[in-house]
Amino acid sequence: MKNILLLFAALIIASYSNAQVINDESYLDVEFMKFKAELTTCVIAKDTIKLKRFLADTIRESKDGCDYPGCPRKEFIEYLFKESADYSWQTMLSIIRFGFSRVTDEYTDTPVVHSSTVFQGPSYLKKIDEEKQLVILGENVNIRKEPGINSPIIRKASFETFSCDCNIFDSTELTYQTVDGIDWVQIKLGDNQVGYVAREFTSVEIDKEMTVAKVKGQWKIISFYHGPGC
Repeated sequence: MKNILLLFAALIIASYSNAQVINDESYLDVEFMKFKAELTTCVIAKDTIKLKRFLADTIRESKDGCDYPGCPRKEFIEYLFKESADYSWQTMLSIIRFGFSRVTDEYTDTPVVHSSTVFQGPSYLKKIDEEKQLVILGENVNIRKEPGINSPIIRKASFETFSCDCNIFDSTELTYQTVDGIDWVQIKLGDNQVGYVAREFTSVEIDKEMTVAKVKGQWKIISFYHGPGC
């Protein structure tokens, strides 16, 4: 019953009429829906023992020293879910929350063996250029004239996509700023106008993708990765 409730909650999030960029396609595969529901329960409980059964033997990760095809499962858990536990659990939960797109293996950066279809999250990755765009991940999020909680509000936004100089090659000293103890990111509003939004309410805060594919007939996480420049 708990798994069903968690899955129902995830589907509600995906159904927001103003959240077109969030398009969870998990419903396209019943077995994957079950996998996602069970993984959600595991992540909420922060259960590293159960997490093992959701992982492939090797997982693509950004850790230095993990050569192709990736980190062995034991090393992956040790590095990400013990040394950096809170960050990793929260990131994985956020990815699950914003759903998965069903994509072919040609779409991913991760070689997939004997699997023509995979699921990749967060779902909005299929619809944006992460180097040049971000998504506001919330309802009625304030966009301010300048970084800072006392700056005038230009407008509010809900699950909208905006252009930005998000990557390290294009960003300037104005792109990311910390004011009033909050990290802000500059977005482009058109007509040469810019605004600022709290980074925690944007897709910039989720700096990893997660790819799930069938390995020997079972859904497994094969990638939990962010590329260079993130």
